[in-house]
Amino acid sequence: MKSLLLVTALTSTAAAGGSIDVDAGLSATTTAWPDDHGGGATLSLGYWFLPWVGATYLGKEQYATVDDRVLSYFSVNAASRFPIGPLRATTTLGIVHQHEEPRAALMEQPGLSVVGTADGIRHRFAGRTGLSLAYPMYAYSRGDMYLSLDLDGTLFTDNNKGPRWNASAGMSFGFTFDFAKRKL
Repeated sequence: MKSLLLVTALTSTAAAGGSIDVDAGLSATTTAWPDDHGGGATLSLGYWFLPWVGATYLGKEQYATVDDRVLSYFSVNAASRFPIGPLRATTTLGIVHQHEEPRAALMEQPGLSVVGTADGIRHRFAGRTGLSLAYPMYAYSRGDMYLSLDLDGTLFTDNNKGPRWNASAGMSFGFTFDFAKRKL
């Protein structure tokens, strides 16, 4: 009986609260290799358990100049956020799996490249940290739309498959949706 009450309490709390955060943007990237620069698209998805603590996914699809290569970046993160005047700051700490592959190999085996099994893909593991400063531009009954400045740094566990680190800066546009707020 106690278990049933606990499950009911936890499920009703989870269904009543939380919010999501979705944004897409562009970023520029540089790495530890000399003259290795590039950039591309980003997608971030977040779920906020409380107003200040959540979990996020960050995906990037980028191009880099050395070795004429494509970088596919997948990251899962713990996140915290807090207000700084009119801005909303979000900090993240997470783990990364990255595919690095010459563009020529991608063109020869596009289907296998999408699923990460094409010839020439280097699989890499890393840790990352990030900071985003969001400026809410439009508020609505369940959240807001915002413009964000996004910064992050990644440190790889090896340096024999690619550069030891990379750093990115970019801009994104996103929205929040709060499940707990009532429609007006």
